[in-house]
Amino acid sequence: MNKNVVSRFLLKLIEDYQKAWPLIKLCTGESFEKEHWRKLITILKMPKEVTFDNLTFGNLVDSVPEMIKKAKEIKELSDKA
Repeated sequence: MNKNVVSRFLLKLIEDYQKAWPLIKLCTGESFEKEHWRKLITILKMPKEVTFDNLTFGNLVDSVPEMIKKAKEIKELSDKA
């Protein structure tokens, strides 16, 4: 595999995580309750088997591309919390 392809892939991955991290931080704190997490799961189009009770950080990491697309909705959800 070409080193440039791998480098571009890794740089894109890092950029995506940098964009997503502030969004993940918006979803923390005492004001973000079960109903907000349920809405976030819906916004991010997570699989139906993912619920508030079994949500993991890995689920959020897997949802980074969708999280970036839905940044505005996540910010609005955080503002309502």
